[in-house]
Amino acid sequence: MAGRLCQNLMSDSVSTRVITKIVAAFIVAAAAVVVFSGFGIKASAAELIAPRFKAEQTYETEYSHPYNRQTNTIYLHWYGMTNAVKYEIYIAGGRYSGWHKYMETNGTACAITGLDRATTYKFTARAVLRNGGYSYFATPQYIKTARFNYDADGWEAMCRIVYHEVGGIDDSMWDEPIVYVADCVSNRYTCARYAPQTIWYSWYRNYANVQQMIYNSGEFMSSYGLSRDGANYSRVPTKVKLAVWGATYAKVTYKGIVNDCNVFFWCNTGYSTSSSKIAYSYRIPWGYFYIWRSYWG
Repeated sequence: MAGRLCQNLMSDSVSTRVITKIVAAFIVAAAAVVVFSGFGIKASAAELIAPRFKAEQTYETEYSHPYNRQTNTIYLHWYGMTNAVKYEIYIAGGRYSGWHKYMETNGTACAITGLDRATTYKFTARAVLRNGGYSYFATPQYIKTARFNYDADGWEAMCRIVYHEVGGIDDSMWDEPIVYVADCVSNRYTCARYAPQTIWYSWYRNYANVQQMIYNSGEFMSSYGLSRDGANYSRVPTKVKLAVWGATYAKVTYKGIVNDCNVFFWCNTGYSTSSSKIAYSYRIPWGYFYIWRSYWG
């Protein structure tokens, strides 16, 4: 009797150890399931990588910002994963107060449309794997839409105009004026297009993009005039291109100089307040000085 009881106890002890091992194994397996904070969505630990976004490309390209749709469209690109069936794209920012699943795709690029102008958006993505699980979420990528649209020719013309107006000098003394001139060009169009001001709105409101405004409205020098005066696009320094891009996207553009989104309010205050023409001014490094430029609308 005692022998059988002892045998049963030993058997129970063995069973307990077996059960303990099973429970421990279950806990380890459960620990292999990862929960992505911020979404509360489970992802399989069998896949310990995530989609990785390719870097945003800025000026002189429509890789991230398509011409004539910069105010409402962003192109995303990411590196593919070998065991991915498809990808889920998430967006936050603008009308999306929190993370929102935007779309699914089996490609490695997509267009995000219907966005708000001059707004920073945050994107992430995860892969749906062949085993039915998910990858980790990608490190969020931040991209901003533009204040107005331009096409390839309009972009080049913007850069050439700024280069021309600051005297074609590629020197640090012109860093700040370049930022202000770029702002002026962009703000005049933005103000007329989206925040109507009496002096510009009747002229600019019908132009769909910057190229039309520059070459069809008579507001700026023609491409011929710029070339004649030596403002060829091939000669435009990188700092001018960065300034134009920064003004368009309201970003800090060069050496920490912040773009001033209110430059357009300097119209006609320095010289002729009764003129029906348009003027602008900007600050140069050694003090405040008006540079007068007038154009017919």
